[in-house]
Amino acid sequence: MKFDLMLTGVGGEGVLTTQVMIARAANIEGHYVRGVQLHGLAQRGGGIPTFIRFGSEKEVSSPGIMQANANLILAFEPLEAVRATYYARKEKTVFVVNDSPLVPIYAGLFNTPYPNMNEIVERIRPFAQQIHVFNATHLGKEKFGSTIFGNTILVGFVTGTKLLPLKANSLREAIEATAPREKEKNIKAFELGLQLGKEK
Repeated sequence: MKFDLMLTGVGGEGVLTTQVMIARAANIEGHYVRGVQLHGLAQRGGGIPTFIRFGSEKEVSSPGIMQANANLILAFEPLEAVRATYYARKEKTVFVVNDSPLVPIYAGLFNTPYPNMNEIVERIRPFAQQIHVFNATHLGKEKFGSTIFGNTILVGFVTGTKLLPLKANSLREAIEATAPREKEKNIKAFELGLQLGKEK
């Protein structure tokens, strides 16, 4: 089994930490794991596309995902989901989108409208087998006191829906190793997302 996952968001959202978390879980399960982080623009609030590929060593030869080949795109910011369509195709790719826009500075400076969620979904639809949208950022703030826990909720959600083919126990172990200072809240956030995914 080969699985190609793209995570995308903007600087400061915790995309890179979440990538490490998922890669660790795949490694715990004995998968051969490769990945790459394109994070140079993060310092200026730019996009952060990151890739995780796992499976057997024969199946996973390079860290990057080819055009139209992602199995799952996990978007922490809505407009970044649109930018990620280059890696998607309707027959294969599922999008999970966090409905929490971070409007670019230049959009305000030049009075450029930011598309609403319905417009974003319509732009993604031609490239998506399925689209799941919910505001994990709001849930993280409401339930655990910080928006950053929305990331772990998203990971729980894709685990609960079985869109991410990794075991819950592997992800719990990876969460504890990746975020030891906020271990308890992250595990609770993961469990919330897991339940939401199972109910979907």
